Amino acid sequence: MSETDTHVPPGPARVPTGVPGLDAVLEGGLLPRAVYIVQGGPGEGKTILANQICYSWAARGERSLYVTLLAETHHRLLRHLQNMAFMDNRHAGTSVTYESAFDILRTDGLEGVLRYLSRNGKRQQASLIVIDGLFALEENAHSERAFREFINDLSVYADVVGCTILLLTNSKRDSGSPEFTMVDGWLQLGSEEDYSRTYRYLQVRKFRGSGFVAGRHMTAISNAGFRVFPRLEAVTGELESAEMRDQRLSTGAAGLDAIIEGGIPYSSTTLLVGPTGVGKTTLGLSFICQSTVEEPGLVFGFYEDEHRLRRRADALGLELGALIDKGVVGVVHHSPTEFLQDELAEEIIETVRRHGARRLFIDGVDAFKQASVDSQRLGRFLSTLTAILRCEGVTTVFTAELAEIVGGQHGLQFTAVSAIAENIILLRYAELESRLYRTLAILKMRESGFDPYVYEFHLDARGFRLGERMKGTEGVITGRPHRPSPAGEGNE
Repeated sequence: MSETDTHVPPGPARVPTGVPGLDAVLEGGLLPRAVYIVQGGPGEGKTILANQICYSWAARGERSLYVTLLAETHHRLLRHLQNMAFMDNRHAGTSVTYESAFDILRTDGLEGVLRYLSRNGKRQQASLIVIDGLFALEENAHSERAFREFINDLSVYADVVGCTILLLTNSKRDSGSPEFTMVDGWLQLGSEEDYSRTYRYLQVRKFRGSGFVAGRHMTAISNAGFRVFPRLEAVTGELESAEMRDQRLSTGAAGLDAIIEGGIPYSSTTLLVGPTGVGKTTLGLSFICQSTVEEPGLVFGFYEDEHRLRRRADALGLELGALIDKGVVGVVHHSPTEFLQDELAEEIIETVRRHGARRLFIDGVDAFKQASVDSQRLGRFLSTLTAILRCEGVTTVFTAELAEIVGGQHGLQFTAVSAIAENIILLRYAELESRLYRTLAILKMRESGFDPYVYEFHLDARGFRLGERMKGTEGVITGRPHRPSPAGEGNE
């Protein structure tokens, strides 16, 4: 066959698990006729995950058989699952059947369990079989060889019958153990502590016949069930750039547009950086209040809820409340608690798409750092998030606190987002001759000229207003302003 005649056959069809985020990690779902181990310690979520898959399959018309090798009763198991949103009692006992092979294992051993699975799986016409308690089979095997033979026979059964099998275990055996080398896939659930914080994760250790997204992915368990948050930078893939426009978007701040050649460039990322209370949120609200029905806006904040934002805007003469009431501007607020950064990113992207937002104001990008489990990821994560927003045609404004307010040889230090921000506006306090000034300077503007001067600005009932260019002073940017001495005089 010549090179031009080569044909790569399509990969095997996937069976979606129905677990949010997991199918993205598995690049589509599980493979049929395969055996998978789900490993994790007590309380890591193995039972919830397996049941959620069962009920997701039941909603598609598939049948599942859930077999326990433990002494726990099914009544107790189902009682613990009742508060889960995926739990549909219409399927319990019909499309999802629960049975115990605990006594059969004790009396007839591994061979008896295999006969039991073959008989009941056929009777239930199950396309999914869950075996909860693989470690019990290990303990009851007469030898390591007998256990290997059981796993092999189980794989043959899955292939012949055409069903998918999940083996749940809390065993701490590692990849050198025979069960892990013989099965088609291995999903590991775990949790770790970061000082006072505990976080959960899922990692695919093995997945035959397919690619998958390697590494750890954060997970969460709630009344909604089990959810996986794939690492944003690992699952985004190639992005289509938004249509380029020469359009400028007004900041809404009197005088500011004039010094940046008409406004913020379309579909760019702007960082408002400065100390607390200097006016970053006010400037961000001025930007978002320029939203229209054709180009809606979204505020995603961590420190002020909708009620407080409305009050702040009213005091500044901004019509934020009216825009919210008309549905032109949406507001999402989260207290900076123990959210995961990928969880926040998913919500931002989903809300932007649902609302059709074209202006986005994220008040408190520092919250992403607080939500980060691996701080080394932060730069890649923010770069991916902003790239997605640009491709959606969204013009984004972030706020960030100054990491350090110092001058001299240390200079100014910004957060990781400054490296990927296309525009940077610095807001500072400056004390000069016993008076406190608010100052603004443009440090960076994408593909655009700007005035390279420091300006005073004001916050009052007329909003954010740019004042006069500061003259006769030096060191404002460093936070150490002073008036230079007249020519010929010392600076003592």
